[in-house]
Amino acid sequence: MKAIVFVLRGCPAGWLGAYGNEWVGTPNLDRFAAEAVLFDRHISDRPDPAAASAAWLGGVLPSGSRLNEALRTANVRTMLVRANHPDTDGPDWFYAGWAEVFDARPEAEDNSPLDALTRALPSLLERFAAEPTALLWIEIDRLLPPWDVPQDVFEAYLGRDTDEDEEDAEDDDGEDGEDEDEADSEEDEDEEDVTELEDAEDAADEPEAVTEPPPTTNVQPPAPVPQIPPWFDPPTGPFALTDPDAWEWLHSSFAAVVTALDAELGQVFDQLQSAGLDQSATWVLTSDLGYPLGEHGQIGLHRPWLHTELVHLPLVVRLPGAAEACRRVTGFTQPPDLFPTLLDLFGVKPTEGMSLLPLARGEAESTRTQAITELELNGATEIAVRMADCAFLLPVKVPEGEKREPMLFDKPDDRWEVNDMRARKIDHADELEAKLRER
Repeated sequence: MKAIVFVLRGCPAGWLGAYGNEWVGTPNLDRFAAEAVLFDRHISDRPDPAAASAAWLGGVLPSGSRLNEALRTANVRTMLVRANHPDTDGPDWFYAGWAEVFDARPEAEDNSPLDALTRALPSLLERFAAEPTALLWIEIDRLLPPWDVPQDVFEAYLGRDTDEDEEDAEDDDGEDGEDEDEADSEEDEDEEDVTELEDAEDAADEPEAVTEPPPTTNVQPPAPVPQIPPWFDPPTGPFALTDPDAWEWLHSSFAAVVTALDAELGQVFDQLQSAGLDQSATWVLTSDLGYPLGEHGQIGLHRPWLHTELVHLPLVVRLPGAAEACRRVTGFTQPPDLFPTLLDLFGVKPTEGMSLLPLARGEAESTRTQAITELELNGATEIAVRMADCAFLLPVKVPEGEKREPMLFDKPDDRWEVNDMRARKIDHADELEAKLRER
């Protein structure tokens, strides 16, 4: 057995087509998901890069992680590829215990940040294929700023809403004008014969017209429209939701990065397929957190406010030969589930936690009825619980001078968490708050 894990740091599930996004192009990731099992409600337990890494690896030991220790005992070769920038590296303990660690760092002279990875993959895959059982783990930080944004892709997204509004207006004008055109056409036909006769008589009486050359004018060409650059490095911190231009600039920039990453991953997937690893290996794609992009008034990890854009993560598992393709698991799953799942893949019986393989194969359903998330960040703390019918967010510690109240959102109707129902359902909110405070 072989397994390949792709970690897309900072990737929110809601920006991928497989998770319902209809305006950002991700054809390669969509193809990946169509051949795989998609976990619909994969919710972070702690949306922090180091915390996610610890959860995936089952915790930290003096010699490395519990995952690496267990796989080494089972004679599974573990290989880690750092296709990320050095400033997004994890803690030292994350790199301890791997049998091999390879660097395919982004290079300034490359056309894209993943060029180094695509160059290194052929030799890496030879080593990987030579092992009877092996785990290949690839770290990618393409979606974390500062971004490498292709100008042409950015321009394709910029002004998208304006173009759609203009097309809708043209369609409406065309429909309204059809009836008027039909009514006028009959009158035009009645007047046509009379008009032609009068024109002929007038033309006979008029002297021959003298043609004069057109006057010369100095017509200046229109000034070129200045090129708008992408927002390469938006600052972490508060974001004004009242500024629609900044919103479009930010989201068009990120959309271009997502589409560029999708194209680059398509090349990686093709290399894996050429090596036959689409038939012999399990592929896993996930993320540590979703990078907030102003949806609730902040960019990046500024405050620990646990809205869906931060905590709803992709988890896609492609089994060898695309077994169980197009299956969707609707039960709650969380990052700590990856540790027992990887052990299970390699025939190591997990001693704790919930392997997701039975869910992926349709042999069982998730027994988790809720997902709890907690995060402390920059002097603030929040706890949240998500269930089938609601999400409740409880601020435990709020920085002085800032206001943050508990919030309750209906699920799944209020996907983006914009309508706070706490005042209307105060009894339910109080019950959830009491349970969270008892933890």
